[in-house]
Amino acid sequence: MTLFDYGVSHGDTFLTHLQTKPIVDYADDVTVVDHGSSSSPTPISASIPAQNSPTPISTPLPTDAANETSMTKVDAALNSTKPASKPSDSALEVLCDSCDNTLNTKCNHCGCHCCGLKVDEKRTVACYKCERLFHMRCLPEPLAGIPKSDWCCTLCKGDPNVVFSSENIQNLAGTQQSKMPSAKQTEERGDMTRVKTKSCTIVPKDHIGSIPGVHVGQSWKFRIHVSESGIHRPPVAGISGSAKKPAVSIVLAGGYPEDIDRGEEFVYTGSGGYDFVGTSQQRKAQSFDQELTRQNRGLALACAAPLDETVGGTANDWKQSSPIRVCRSYKAAKKHPEYAPAEGVRYDGLYRIVRYWKEKGVSGFYVWRYLFRRDDPEPAPWTDEGKAFIEKMGFTMYDPDVDIDGRTGMTKAGSAVAGTKRAGNVNGSNCQSVVAKKYKFQPTAALRELVRLDTDNTRMWADIHEKEYATESAYIEATKGHLSCPICQELVQQPVTLPCSHNVCCSCLCSSMNAYGNICPMCCHDFSSMGSKSDVKGKVNQNLVTIMRALIPSYGSEWITEPNATTAQFARREGQPVN
Repeated sequence: MTLFDYGVSHGDTFLTHLQTKPIVDYADDVTVVDHGSSSSPTPISASIPAQNSPTPISTPLPTDAANETSMTKVDAALNSTKPASKPSDSALEVLCDSCDNTLNTKCNHCGCHCCGLKVDEKRTVACYKCERLFHMRCLPEPLAGIPKSDWCCTLCKGDPNVVFSSENIQNLAGTQQSKMPSAKQTEERGDMTRVKTKSCTIVPKDHIGSIPGVHVGQSWKFRIHVSESGIHRPPVAGISGSAKKPAVSIVLAGGYPEDIDRGEEFVYTGSGGYDFVGTSQQRKAQSFDQELTRQNRGLALACAAPLDETVGGTANDWKQSSPIRVCRSYKAAKKHPEYAPAEGVRYDGLYRIVRYWKEKGVSGFYVWRYLFRRDDPEPAPWTDEGKAFIEKMGFTMYDPDVDIDGRTGMTKAGSAVAGTKRAGNVNGSNCQSVVAKKYKFQPTAALRELVRLDTDNTRMWADIHEKEYATESAYIEATKGHLSCPICQELVQQPVTLPCSHNVCCSCLCSSMNAYGNICPMCCHDFSSMGSKSDVKGKVNQNLVTIMRALIPSYGSEWITEPNATTAQFARREGQPVN
């Protein structure tokens, strides 16, 4: 290849002939040539030294046309020999699957999502969530300038008029979990095939006392659903407790021959003493002494008596013992049918331990015995008052395989009854009597007044109260579903109600404000009107806290500080003069 270059020497312009080899690299926009014996490429400007260059040929200065023609030939020669270099990252272009980046074709993927045009890039914004492009003039609310912070389109913000409920977003239908073998198991093996689908989060695991929303007389067909309700957490074990804390619940199932049940009082036998190795007949017989450890020790800690691992103890005042939730299983009906249910597991109320002691059982080995005495304001379910209470409340046994949901009293979707409700009869009979709700839970007048005062959550309470609930626990579950924090996904604590009517934990909201500013973590709406983070901390919705305390007495026990009553307050309560 032959190239020429213009040079200037002693005020004369000359044309120099250059012998070159293929060009090596053009990355730095410097023309590199090889001069025969030269071992390294050198720039053109350095390839013609003033003293060693050949004798210049004096030529007249070419005209502009000639100069342009010569430079065009040089450029063409350079372009024809320039190797294909690897494009830089900035030059990479992503092709659109819809229009192949055709400039004149409207596309909602690589152009404006509203009009589809690919013009006016300086007046185009991108959503930081979905990465769609929008012309500022095409938006429902046109923007005057480029937003200084992250901008979110209306498609990702969501509708602020829709009340948030965790029940609406946690639908496992059609997911991989619904295709697991455990989800397809049938009733061939009875209760053993049941899997736990939820946990009680209203109260902690070691909660002492009654469970909010669960009343005496409610029953469940399977033990696993008793665990879900929070009444008795272990799905198999008969005692819920540990060696360090008092036991909180037990299930009477008639597993020990020493058990005695008189309804209002019963003698319960501790756990242990059985060797689960060998044949089924060998496993039924006690083979060693019980010890006051683990759950047995937890029952002893619940008694208001000094702990004695040798002979036991008796409470000076049995009403000072820790309350224990007691359930009776249908298995106990073999020995005590007058007090046990005929089917399923029934909650019978709170009992307290009067005394505990150690004695030899019928098998000749030592067992630990516990005397329980009932102490619950609600009537016992085997009495006439208890049966009337169950009838009044409309309690039915919860069975997941029937058409009527025992927890909510509503007809299940997809059931035979639900599918024929519009027709008005099932097998020729009127189905309205089958589907008709026997009982509808009604909030008390005090609770309705508290709800009326919570004006910040008017839409949420309207959404909750437009449905019917058969039990108080179903009502509490629905309320808890609407009050799930969108950040931590737990029951909202120290709730702050935003202008968009979403409730967020105060601590979670402060963390979100540090990262994303005054933007609702649920719908991305701006709440700058609430002020700074220090201002938000003082805007906890006390009306909502009072409602939750009325529904769940243990709510906020970790962060609510009860003020101590002063001497003046005591005097006013007693009607005495205040100094």
